[in-house]
Amino acid sequence: MSRSDPTGGLLLGIGAGVFLFYKGFRQFREYKVVADTPRINIRSVPMGFVQIQGKAQPRETLTSPVSKTPCCFYRVSIDRWKSGDRGGGSWEHACTDADGYQFYLADTTGKLLIDAHSAEYDLPQVSERVIDSQAHSALTTAAGASDADLLKYVNYAQMHRMGQAVSGWLEKKVDKKLENHQTLDPKKEQGLLAFRELLHAIPDVKKTGHLPTEALQRMIEAQGPLADPEREAHRQQALARLQTMGGTGLTDLIMHQMDENPVSGRYRLREYVVLPDQEYFVTGTCVENTSGQDGADRNMIAKGTHEPTFLISSKPTSQSVSTGLRSTALKMVFGGAALTLVCLALLLVHLHLF
Repeated sequence: MSRSDPTGGLLLGIGAGVFLFYKGFRQFREYKVVADTPRINIRSVPMGFVQIQGKAQPRETLTSPVSKTPCCFYRVSIDRWKSGDRGGGSWEHACTDADGYQFYLADTTGKLLIDAHSAEYDLPQVSERVIDSQAHSALTTAAGASDADLLKYVNYAQMHRMGQAVSGWLEKKVDKKLENHQTLDPKKEQGLLAFRELLHAIPDVKKTGHLPTEALQRMIEAQGPLADPEREAHRQQALARLQTMGGTGLTDLIMHQMDENPVSGRYRLREYVVLPDQEYFVTGTCVENTSGQDGADRNMIAKGTHEPTFLISSKPTSQSVSTGLRSTALKMVFGGAALTLVCLALLLVHLHLF
């Protein structure tokens, strides 16, 4: 196929159109769910799918990476500039990084815990920065982080996203093995539990500032003694080094390696945050919080198993939220259908089939 042959591009266009069409129908379903679910007071929230509105009250706050805003939760969409073959270029999505702590949503009747990690967001953009590794500034301005720090952050965000995906996949594998704990050796089961704890902590090493070194030590100890003398010697060396460095030293080593290898290229970062004491509209599933410590933590809003819709919005009413979802869904449905039909027609003409 020659470089001037449009067949590949047209096939990609058809695929993109079908994807948009399908995603639009999923978004339209979400619009119907949101529009048909009435808002209730927090004190009256039952188990199951609900809509509530209230002010965000943080348990802990963190600083957003781009604008350095104290917040309950942040989401950063990262795009990379891709130059075209004939000049020009366009932005392509690289990854999305989201992080933060659980927070409460409170109205005049009570408060309820929100676990925002799996939510979709309809929030105003608070910051947008474009950075270039060839011409970055090390100065921190009133607008937020320096270009040099943001290049390091892009590297962290990509690793954070990858770490979450890999950790989630491995945790499922570990959980399946632990379900059959009757057939597991107690030492092996202890190692798997420690490994799962370690997997859960690795993606958040920058936020927490430390690794669970006790879990890492338990995991290494559960592997031995090994029959191969050379491998057993390496295991003992790893244990000795872990005890010598400690959790802080090991974390510093990991962070140093990340900071010493910043990404290259041109990036656009768009940041959205959940701010303390601001009003938000939450649509999600009320579930039991197994790690709750008091009455206010007994239940929480999260992404449901049977109803995946989980939306956090800054819009003041459910009507404005559902209207925005409806508009986006219709654009995706009709835009995807139009793109598919146009690319299909051009492909048939190119192949002399029409």
